[in-house]
Amino acid sequence: MPLKHLINPKPSILIFFLVFCVIINSTPILVNVENINNLYSSIGLSKYLVFLLSILIPFFIGNGLNNMIYEKNVLKKESVVISFVYVALTAPFFKSIHLGIASLLILFLFSSMIDGYQKEQPFSQYFNSSFILGVLILFLPNLIFLLMLLYINGINYSNLNLRSILITILGLIIPYTFYCMYLFLFDKEIIIPFDFDTSILEVQNLTLTLYQKSWLIILFVISLFSFMELFIWLYKKSIKSRKTFMTIIWFFIITIFISFAFDYRYIYIAMMPLTIILSNFFVYTNSRLIANASFLLLLISSLFYKFMIGYNV
Repeated sequence: MPLKHLINPKPSILIFFLVFCVIINSTPILVNVENINNLYSSIGLSKYLVFLLSILIPFFIGNGLNNMIYEKNVLKKESVVISFVYVALTAPFFKSIHLGIASLLILFLFSSMIDGYQKEQPFSQYFNSSFILGVLILFLPNLIFLLMLLYINGINYSNLNLRSILITILGLIIPYTFYCMYLFLFDKEIIIPFDFDTSILEVQNLTLTLYQKSWLIILFVISLFSFMELFIWLYKKSIKSRKTFMTIIWFFIITIFISFAFDYRYIYIAMMPLTIILSNFFVYTNSRLIANASFLLLLISSLFYKFMIGYNV
């Protein structure tokens, strides 16, 4: 029963988590060391740096997300389940470095949003969240739809008002102001990166292999159990946890919309809220046998997915 070792864990489990990150993200290289030239090539970055970041980014995000959710009492049981689930869910994204860095910033954005709970005037939280979002939009314009998440969270926490909305708009435009000033001072052409190219047809035309279909089916079934578990027991959670989970669900819905409407690679970002929902199932469900079996199946299928990436290069 692996989950019992991850709930109320010993400090040594963090070392095991690091080893797990290294193994699952190094599998394509272990299959064939020459894969590093094919899989981790990136414009402007060394392939070795891309490979290193593909290990470190999921590790830091998984660990940071796990600590944040526990410390802010969204999930009250101390565990490192979230860390393992996040690494497993992001295993197929072997060189999405820019989306990984974006997810790291979104982690800070999400943390700032949760800090606004029970504050009548959470103006600094609104400003910090919108400022981070403004920076993200400079590089990933489609993330502008996450602005809705800030307002939805404000409604959930009952602290959204006109002043909060104005502060959010201010925080959002400040990065663009600095961006335009930089271009003006260095006599560069001002280009506002608002390109909403749809990729729905591209998603429909994707040809999935057997191992990809298997991983997606396993993820879908576990997600179905996790959402059912969440909605059945949501009323028993604390007020903060209940309200925050409503924000998390909307977080997932918005990022899935962005993924299918504009660019399927944004699913990487959707893995963050999905990780929390799945981890809630693994930690709290009364069906411990199903939870442990599902958890092991997810880890093994993700590891196999990573292996097949290296094998099929």
